[in-house]
Amino acid sequence: MKYKKITRALISVSNKEGVASLAQELAKNGVEIIASDGTAALLKASGIEVKTVTEVTGSPELLEGKVKTLHPLIHAAILVDQNNPAQIAEIKGVGPIDLLIINLYPTSGFDIGGPALTRAAAKNCEHVAVITAPDQYSELLESLEMGTTLQQREKWAVSALLLTAKYDLALLKERSKPLRYGENPHQDGAIATTFEHEVLQGKAMSFNNYLDLQAAWEISRSCGSAVAIVKHGIPSGVAQAETATNGFNSAWACDPVSAFGGVVVSDLVIDAECASEIVKRFVEVVAAAEITKEAQEIFATKPNLRVVKLAKPDRGDFALREIDGGFLFQTQDSFDNAGDKFENWKLVSGIAVDESTAADLELAWRIAGNSRSNAVVLVKDRAAIGIGAGSVSRVDAAGLAISKANEFNKAKILGSVAASDGFFPFPDGVEALIASGVRVIVQPGGSVKDDAVIAAAQSAGISMYLTGQRHFSH
Repeated sequence: MKYKKITRALISVSNKEGVASLAQELAKNGVEIIASDGTAALLKASGIEVKTVTEVTGSPELLEGKVKTLHPLIHAAILVDQNNPAQIAEIKGVGPIDLLIINLYPTSGFDIGGPALTRAAAKNCEHVAVITAPDQYSELLESLEMGTTLQQREKWAVSALLLTAKYDLALLKERSKPLRYGENPHQDGAIATTFEHEVLQGKAMSFNNYLDLQAAWEISRSCGSAVAIVKHGIPSGVAQAETATNGFNSAWACDPVSAFGGVVVSDLVIDAECASEIVKRFVEVVAAAEITKEAQEIFATKPNLRVVKLAKPDRGDFALREIDGGFLFQTQDSFDNAGDKFENWKLVSGIAVDESTAADLELAWRIAGNSRSNAVVLVKDRAAIGIGAGSVSRVDAAGLAISKANEFNKAKILGSVAASDGFFPFPDGVEALIASGVRVIVQPGGSVKDDAVIAAAQSAGISMYLTGQRHFSH
């Protein structure tokens, strides 16, 4: 394993806990220490030999200390390729910095130089170790004799970038648009966005309104020419149609009890006819990219109803979720994959379906994939007739979808199609769907029990397609 000795360190800390003791050990090991003026004063008071940034750069702090370490020589000393003699020669007056010990001001101080230095050191972790918290000091001290390893420096760089990311998020939150509260009244809420949907009327949008709006928007545009109704992040109904009126009525009919108080998003133009249907029910939000003037006049009779004109989609390339200590990253899920197209699905039971049934299957597949796992969705005539989502078992998801369909769309179950966002681990879910009247099923496949699951479909004489791809959503 290759070790890199530390010869020169820059220290600039807001939290000065343990830094004097650390600097003493660095000095004992022959490390030259540079420090920002405030940190240098503390170290000098402890009898430690130290150069100030001002002494190194020849430039005093500016703007009452707001500009201290933002100097080309300091950043060059951190960013330099220490294996490149030409670059080393460019910073002859300073010399390379091998170690940065830093932490940031509270967000009320809006640290500028600290994050800049931290990012620079993280970028050049091949040569520079960056220490951002007192709980890292002991590991650093243990490395002084032999030197640091690239593995250590890469680990510390990740911690450094997490620090700056969370710092930026905290700054962003402080400057975001306040919401009445978060998901619950005891939680603070705010929104920050590069663009805002245009709220045409109604009460102020809440945190939960924005969450449900996003979920319904993603479903409606994923399905295309569709209306989606969402509550608590789960669709209560989705339907494709030629007009928003037909789409809304069909989506509402899927589960009118759950749709009450939901968020309605249309991928179709909302006109006066559609608005007249919507105001007959209670919903929290109505949204579309295009809402006619006549529709707006009808919505105005319900002054508390939030009516939103949607901006253009602007999703990032990746999605992230916060976990203790950091984040999980993944690319955004999409339905642009080969496994999302009917033409690529594998028929493993029954006969090939006609074009109309194939369209229903693709719709069911997209609704299931946009619902919380485990999800099973029943569709008939371009509309969901039963949605089972958020279940911890696949058979329960199937049972919920069947139960909803039996409650509100019993006459439509026979001959309907079903989609599952993940494979069926056992035949029981498929058997329940068959018993209810479902005649075509699409699912990813991939279970160790695939043969038994497929055999259940074959025994019943129904068609089953495998996509080879799943769409879990947690």
